[in-house]
Amino acid sequence: MSRKFFSMLVICLVLIASFSTSVNISSAASLPSMPPSGYDQVRGGIQKGQVVNISYHSTATNSTRPAKVYLPPGYSTDKRYSVLYLLHGIGGSEGDWFADWGGRANIIADNLIAEGKIKPLIIVTPNTNAAGTGIGDGYENFTKDLINCLIPYIESRYPVYTDREHRAIAGLSMGGGQSFNIGLTNLDKFPYIGPISSAPNTYANNRLFPDGGAAAREKLKLLFISCGTNDNLMGFGQRVHEYCSSNNINHTYWLIPGGGHDFGVWKPGLWNFLQMAEAVGFTDYNAPPPPTPTPRSAFERIEAEDFNNMSGIQNEICDEGGQNIGYIENGDYVVYSNIDFGDGAGEFLARVASDSDGGKIEIRLDSVNGPLVGTCSVAGTGGWQKWVDAKCAVSGVSGIHDLYLKFTGGSGYLLNINWWKFSAATIDPTPTPNGSLGDINGDGSIDSSDLQLLKRHLLRKSLLTGTSLINADVNKDGSVDSTDCTLLKRYILRVISVFPE
Repeated sequence: MSRKFFSMLVICLVLIASFSTSVNISSAASLPSMPPSGYDQVRGGIQKGQVVNISYHSTATNSTRPAKVYLPPGYSTDKRYSVLYLLHGIGGSEGDWFADWGGRANIIADNLIAEGKIKPLIIVTPNTNAAGTGIGDGYENFTKDLINCLIPYIESRYPVYTDREHRAIAGLSMGGGQSFNIGLTNLDKFPYIGPISSAPNTYANNRLFPDGGAAAREKLKLLFISCGTNDNLMGFGQRVHEYCSSNNINHTYWLIPGGGHDFGVWKPGLWNFLQMAEAVGFTDYNAPPPPTPTPRSAFERIEAEDFNNMSGIQNEICDEGGQNIGYIENGDYVVYSNIDFGDGAGEFLARVASDSDGGKIEIRLDSVNGPLVGTCSVAGTGGWQKWVDAKCAVSGVSGIHDLYLKFTGGSGYLLNINWWKFSAATIDPTPTPNGSLGDINGDGSIDSSDLQLLKRHLLRKSLLTGTSLINADVNKDGSVDSTDCTLLKRYILRVISVFPE
């Protein structure tokens, strides 16, 4: 046997062993596998999705950034969708995954949806180089851009689920490394992660799994690592695969024999990832709704960024600490669920800033066009981080409601909000019945102050005399005792309207 033939035989055996290993550790019976012919070709007779261009403001770069969004066939704002954030490689752009010469992700998704292999979903392809003035590494800075800016933007403008169960991240090359880095360090946001041909930017294992893999074992639903065997970067994904195998972290490692660092690997990787994510619940649109939030008191300060839903706003770093909501335009709104207004609110107070002419905050209940209980006008403050207090009276609100703050005004950005709270309504003094009975302190009204004086008298801590003692005998039976205390309390609570004699 010649040395050349023997070497070729060894290489073939290694490739076969690598392929077999990948299938054996797969979590699905028939996947991953190479897709059939025509999986990435436009087909006649099926519905097509559309790819739209968007732009959003990024606080990570202090600039407006581009992205593309795939909207599936039959897209409707009356439905809700899962969303995949799909990342390109170094030197690429947001269009690579949809380009005819590139990933054809929209065509792949159209065909899988038409075949019934996946449900409709939204795919977002950002520019993953979040470069800007003073930013050393735009690809590393992209994490802030994605988490703090792009995801909130998508969730405010498209009908997507906002829980982790319906959010995924995947990418190729540099984007594969970013998928590892962002996904595994943000498992509260991404349970489905698909790094393909990951690049040297992939974090070290102790950074990806700082707790030894405990969170990954608990929270991961799919970690799909794939690469071509002729790719010089294969070692980066393999290193993570070996760590997962050694630490009992559920994952799929798939090698394409002879595959290089190109779309001949990346497209099959996406084709498999979409179906495998589908199989483990990514597009489970029958999932039970999230539990109702615990009521929050309207009379305690609530940070503006602690909303339950919103439209149009973005979070940003606040000079007063923490974050504020900003980039607010006419018609935007923010929702705070299960706010407890108790017996009633009388005033709204917000910490605001504006480098424009400001705008108005409409305070509404239970829907964006629900009952209007107050309107707070906000004037310009001279800067987006120059904070002042703004307040207004409110009326007609008590009990528990979803609070909608709806913003109105001119064009452009209107205002920022750091936090807000309400003050309890002032209850009109209860009129005095039966002459001065019950008005123990003689101030012309019957309230809790009178009740406290009566209690102190009964406890012999401070005895009443004269007119105060006479007024404390609310049932006119000639003695001041616990019966008078009970009647006075019932009157203050408006259980009774007169004192019985």
